Amino acid sequence: MSSSSSTSRNQLQVTHVQSQEGVKVCDCVVPAKERTCWKITNPGRRFWNCQNSMVGPDSLDFDKLWKCSFFEWKDEEQADGYYKNLLYSLKQKLDAKDEMSKMNNLRRRIAEVEFLLSQEQYKVAKSEKEVHDAMKAIGRYRMIVALLVGCLALCVLKLGGSM
Repeated sequence: MSSSSSTSRNQLQVTHVQSQEGVKVCDCVVPAKERTCWKITNPGRRFWNCQNSMVGPDSLDFDKLWKCSFFEWKDEEQADGYYKNLLYSLKQKLDAKDEMSKMNNLRRRIAEVEFLLSQEQYKVAKSEKEVHDAMKAIGRYRMIVALLVGCLALCVLKLGGSM
């Protein structure tokens, strides 16, 4: 297995690497993570790197504002050619298919939300009509009450004048 340190990203050199039960550990004493490269130069090639290699200034963990440069290939490099290109193109197609699946799920969810929205808009329109009808009924009842009060006042005046 070939190994190398990635110094183009960071100038920190790892001087001591140990392995505990198949897990790589560098000077950070943090177990390294196994990852897979999907760049065109090494598609599908697995490697180890320190979990702290992804920590940077935008990290919320202010105690870890440094990066570790531990890096080691797990797999042998593939020769350039058909299989290397095939792996890369298949990964690109898989990523595109995943994106299409995500977009289809989003479209389906949008349709569901639009349907729910239309149901709620119908309920709001129905409620607004009921409020409008109730306000008209209240207006009619007010007119009836006003007429009854007027009739009552006339009756009282007539009875009061005949005595």
